[in-house]
Amino acid sequence: MLLNKLKKQVKRLKLNLKDKVVLTEAASGAYVVTPIIAALAGAKVYAFTKDTRYGTAEEIILNTKKIIEAYKDEELDVTFIEELTPEIIASADIITNSGHLRPLDEHKLKYAKDGVVIPLMYEAWEWREADLDINFVKSKNIRIGATNERHKSVDVFNYLGDMAIKQIFDAGFCPYNNNFILICNNDFGPFIAKTVSKVCSNLAVIDKDENKEKYDLNGIDWIGGFPSIDIPEKYKNSEAIIFTAYPFDQDWIGGNGVIDADSLVKQVQNPTILRYCGDINEANLTSKNINFYPKHVKSGHMGILPSEIGFDPIIRLQSGGLKVGELLLNQEEFLDSERLVDKIDI
Repeated sequence: MLLNKLKKQVKRLKLNLKDKVVLTEAASGAYVVTPIIAALAGAKVYAFTKDTRYGTAEEIILNTKKIIEAYKDEELDVTFIEELTPEIIASADIITNSGHLRPLDEHKLKYAKDGVVIPLMYEAWEWREADLDINFVKSKNIRIGATNERHKSVDVFNYLGDMAIKQIFDAGFCPYNNNFILICNNDFGPFIAKTVSKVCSNLAVIDKDENKEKYDLNGIDWIGGFPSIDIPEKYKNSEAIIFTAYPFDQDWIGGNGVIDADSLVKQVQNPTILRYCGDINEANLTSKNINFYPKHVKSGHMGILPSEIGFDPIIRLQSGGLKVGELLLNQEEFLDSERLVDKIDI
């Protein structure tokens, strides 16, 4: 099944990396697919890996090789590396902004050749300064571009609701016959609301006023706008608060955050915050007996990842990012008359 999905996505995107060298990562879990997708598209792939809390380099290489070996009719050119040598960096046409390779700084990119491109596997508004040295990238005239995850052939955003449902279950709650509140200030909100509102009793949304028109107001109660908290009586006993805010690495709730923890305590009975994304002040919330899940999330990281609901969103995301790389090399931005390269205004 996985083999067919990878081939189908390469075909859907018309991904063609023949005669190109891709430097990416070999990783655990669903992210195992990245070097395989690039190789299926014809690239010579260098897959960098290392030991992490998710698995050893040896385990990651073994698991990736098992999938590659299943493609008996394909000659996939994947070389696993545990050291980023100047020679390998210099050979790459595409360097992906993948976890093991980050940060892409001067120490690494000074060896990159003219014309190399860096596709970012997320949308432009999710840009994180810690990922790469933008000043050095500009000085080298390296082309970068983010991925329009809402492009019809990528369509990652429609998995955001499934991720919220999984987080609800993981936290020990049940959507059916319960009320929930969504507090949001970014583009994730309408996609989360579309799915969650179909499986819970009632969903209330707090978001920026300018985002109101993006929601299906037939299926939710709008109680915006962000960051004001004014919870009607109907939602004071809500099962949980789904929280998603950007920038991801800013303290949003508690302490000196934008949202006062005391207002939540006063307006919601025994509030529990589901940390979809956006930092919270854990110590402050704990002191006020406000529950939150997961208990610990690294600053700037999401509390639920697309990979936690399976391979499908990761296949689409990583292949979309690789297609961005191909388009950048060809100095193009559109796929099937729809923009895929998301421009970064920095």
